[in-house]
Amino acid sequence: MSASHTELDTDPQLEMRLDVLTVAETHSVAHTDTQTGTHTAILVQLQEVSAVQAANTESNDFDVGLDPDISLADMYRWKVSAYAPCSSTCTTGITASYALCVRYDGTEVDDSYCDSLTRPEPTHEFCTGKECPPRWETSGWSECSRTCGEGVQYRTVRCWKMLSPGLDSSVYDSLCLSHDLHKPANRKICLGQSCGPQWEVSQWSECSARCGSRGVRSREVRCSMEMRLCNMSSQPIESQECEGPPCDRRWTASDWGPCSGVCGEGRMVRAVMCRSSSGIVMSEEQCDQSLRPLAIYPCGDRDCAPHWVEQEWQQCNATCGRGVRQRQVVCAGLDTGVFKEFPDSSCDQTNKPEISSSCFKRPCSKWFTTSWSQCSKTCGSGIQVREVKCYQGEELVTRGHSCDSTLKPEARQSCQIQSCPTEAPAAAPAASLAVDDSCQDKPTANCALVLKVKLCSHWYYRKACCQS
Repeated sequence: MSASHTELDTDPQLEMRLDVLTVAETHSVAHTDTQTGTHTAILVQLQEVSAVQAANTESNDFDVGLDPDISLADMYRWKVSAYAPCSSTCTTGITASYALCVRYDGTEVDDSYCDSLTRPEPTHEFCTGKECPPRWETSGWSECSRTCGEGVQYRTVRCWKMLSPGLDSSVYDSLCLSHDLHKPANRKICLGQSCGPQWEVSQWSECSARCGSRGVRSREVRCSMEMRLCNMSSQPIESQECEGPPCDRRWTASDWGPCSGVCGEGRMVRAVMCRSSSGIVMSEEQCDQSLRPLAIYPCGDRDCAPHWVEQEWQQCNATCGRGVRQRQVVCAGLDTGVFKEFPDSSCDQTNKPEISSSCFKRPCSKWFTTSWSQCSKTCGSGIQVREVKCYQGEELVTRGHSCDSTLKPEARQSCQIQSCPTEAPAAAPAASLAVDDSCQDKPTANCALVLKVKLCSHWYYRKACCQS
């Protein structure tokens, strides 16, 4: 027993291990009898202490009890972990990998344990977030449609959606509506100062001239109040000279339709229209009525005795109120299957159909307009507005459909006084080049990465990362 104590006393390294052993497992040493047995028990217990230490602490103070195949250089290493969250919450963004310092058994430890010179560079990849939801975007309100009294203001309301980074596009309104997004109003009432009297004019009538000549067109001019209250010096003109239509109008006819019955009752019909030389359908008044082809022929038998054949009614000669319409009635028949027109005396005069009848158009209501307002912008594309009113005689019609809605004049139109300057302004002093205080980087834009991969030339990132 004394020999064992003498060997232990002469081994300083073993004394340190005995101190540790005394704390952890002292009862195991007390029962050893031989020098060899004592030494073996101590080594076993040291290995057990080391194993306990490895499981319950991150300390690397113990260098015994480890796998002899693991070197100090392999104790800690860099491990490339998963990618960081996508930089964009919707559409395509950028994600970056990152490295963690781990111990040989896979436990994550502080980065200071690993060699910073061997740390892997982060890699960047494109990533796809969830689909961006649509949204409503509105323009600014236009000028009031009236410079006085009650008017209307308009604005553009469109559905937009971010399709990809930097690609924000207008889409169909149904996409926003399908997401239960309430569409903002595109018009509202505006009130100005009390209106004074102003001139109102109707639309110009058609030119009275036939093709190749000059004629006159007219319109009605009225005062919104009593006539004496309007400024007579600024009264709009009521008539002016005009050019007649070009002499390129001609009648065109379609193919004949099928016969509808026997001789005396059967009819074949075709469409007859007045067209311009470019094929545009014109009003029948612009073609020579004396040259109008027949639109209805008799049919039925190869030989058919003369009888009255009525043509289609022409348009009413009144654009509103009561008027008269005309039609052509011919005495005609068939001779060996060929159409033949006979003198009126060859047909029964007692049952000749009417060639004219009364007609009634909608009440004589007319659209009246005021003059155009000033352009809403001093440069670039702007908007002009005016009042459009419906009058039936002297009465202003505010409800119903007295006036023809298809003929309603435009209440707004685009305007451009001059083009806006396109050149960049002169260079500002250095003091004024500081970043605007209101400019803030968007948190979702990952501006540090944008700068690194040189995306600042793109307008979207230039705006999203304006501070950077």
